[in-house]
Order: sequence, then structure tokens, then C-alpha cells
Amino acid sequence: MEFSMLGPIAVTTGSGELSLGPVKRRSVLALLLLQPNTTVPLDQLIDFLWEDEPPEHARTVVQGHVSRLRATLAEGGASAHGIELTTHGSAYLLRLPEELIDAHRFGELVARARPEAAPADAVPLLREALGLWRGPALTGTVTSPAFAAAAHALEERRLTAVEALARAHGALGEHEQSATILYSAAVSHPLREGLIAALMRALFRTGRQSDALEWFHRTRRLLNEELGVDPGERLSGAYEEILRAEAAGGQS
Repeated sequence: MEFSMLGPIAVTTGSGELSLGPVKRRSVLALLLLQPNTTVPLDQLIDFLWEDEPPEHARTVVQGHVSRLRATLAEGGASAHGIELTTHGSAYLLRLPEELIDAHRFGELVARARPEAAPADAVPLLREALGLWRGPALTGTVTSPAFAAAAHALEERRLTAVEALARAHGALGEHEQSATILYSAAVSHPLREGLIAALMRALFRTGRQSDALEWFHRTRRLLNEELGVDPGERLSGAYEEILRAEAAGGQS
């Protein structure tokens, strides 16, 4: 049995994917997976499930979803995997081996990777970690600020791994691969200055100076238009580094 958070919320067994029911039920499971082997108060579940004022019967609704989740997991053979959803007063606990959660496996793989010290080993570890993602994290949960913040935190971890993979390729002298990896992320996150700065350096090291400088100017315009700010130290530093290297007639 495997639990997926890095994309649509899902539970998969050897027989296929379990039917988890409506959005709020999937959201209950998502919050329990965000805090595995930890008691999650009923009030916290309510805060996550309702963006506005919760209805008077919110507690009953949550209790019903937990009951159905417990039955669904049991029907899927949860006990054989050491999985148990229990009630502790006005809180719930999803007890399970954390390696069954894709986000946990992702974190373990990223933690083992050392992009600068051991780049040849880091590349397959990071590629395996990023391969666990099947779309935006926590897809299928309610659109509350709490879930949006949790999804954003997971996305930040993904981007950090993308940048680490690019650094590993760069350490191996594989700058084309580094640029390709960073390009896709930069298109999706055009205001992430550290990512753009890394892409600029990778492009420059492949001999694409004009492309590197164009990314700086494009990002500077976006920062001004969207946020009303100038480029920060990392982006400006990459730009100046490339200009100095060009003036010196080489590639840094």
C-alpha cells in the first residue's frame, strides 16, 4: 500500500487505486499524511477543511469522513502493512511506516544526495526523487489557505531538488543538462530569482551568453511589473559575473 501526496492524493494497493470519495475526505487523509504518526486535533482538521466559517455540524462531517477512510483503508488491507487510523479523544492518528508516503521517500532521497561532493551519485538519487512527482502537490484537496500553504511548502522542496540536480550536472561539466532542467522550472516560476540566476550561469557555460542575459532582462521586467522591485543580490550577481567573464573573454 502506497500513499501519494506529490500530485493527486491517492492510495494504491497491489489491486489498484482505492476509491477515496469526495474532496473533503481526501483532504482529511492529506492532512493526516502531512503529520504521520502524530495526533491531529479535530479543530485543526476543521480549520483546513473550511476556508470560511465552518458549519455547525463540521465535527460530525469530519467524524464521518474519518470513519469512511478507516473502512476504505481496512478494505484495502491496511492492517497487513502496519497501517491504522485511530481516534484519540478529539484527535486522530494515522499510524503507518512513513516510507509508504511518497513525500517521505522524496525527502530521504534528497537528503542522501550531495550535489557538490558526490555529483555522480547525486544525479540518480535526485532524478528518482523528482520522478515521484505526478503533478502539483496535494491535488484534489479543498482550496483553503492552509492547504495552499502546505502545497507551497512541498513545491519549494521540489524546486530545491531541481536546483540541486542542476548543480550536480554542473559539477560533472554537463551544463546542457543543467540548463535543460532549470529551463522548465524557470518557465513555471519566472520570479524565483535563485533559479533564474542558476539558469543564467548554466546557459552561459554552454556558450549561450545572449540567452543568459535575456533571462536577466526578462526577469528584471517581471519583477518590476509584478512586484515593483529590482533584482536581488543573487540575480544581479549572476548578471555581473557573466558580464565580467565576457569582458575577460572566457566562461566562468
